[in-house]
Amino acid sequence: MARNGDVKSAESLVALTAIDCDDCVEARAMVAAEKHDWATMRHWYALVSARTPSIPYFDSSWGEALLRKGDLDAAIAKFASVNRKGPHFADPLEMWGEALIAKNRSDLALTKFEEADKYAPNWGRLHLKWGEALYWSGDKTGAQKQFAIARTLDLTPPEKSQLARMRGVHG
Repeated sequence: MARNGDVKSAESLVALTAIDCDDCVEARAMVAAEKHDWATMRHWYALVSARTPSIPYFDSSWGEALLRKGDLDAAIAKFASVNRKGPHFADPLEMWGEALIAKNRSDLALTKFEEADKYAPNWGRLHLKWGEALYWSGDKTGAQKQFAIARTLDLTPPEKSQLARMRGVHG
């Protein structure tokens, strides 16, 4: 609901959830992030992260929120921490790569995408972003290869639009 623009309804629903439910606390953090209420987001993620220090899932979600906020260094630090807890978890590696692209370090993003590919080789977004990093790194042929792979995999409607734009702009 919050990601679709109905933050008020999402807040009302999430307020009914239990504080001792980790998924519910994560939902509270996600709604706060959609509101750009960063202090509240941090509070909820810190709570669930402290309760589940060995589980990488919630910290990965926290890193994603930081990435969406544009706090790239904090997001990268969170993804590095998640990677130490769950080294075979592709999501933080892929998002780490996205953060590096945003920092104009596509060259460094390539290793993150290559590593993530070991654990999620059929993830469309991974190949889309990998292609983007290759393009910005100057490897147009490699980029086209990754875009071609991404086209054969599941992508969300926004990802399909991004792929079409990347292919249109970059051949």
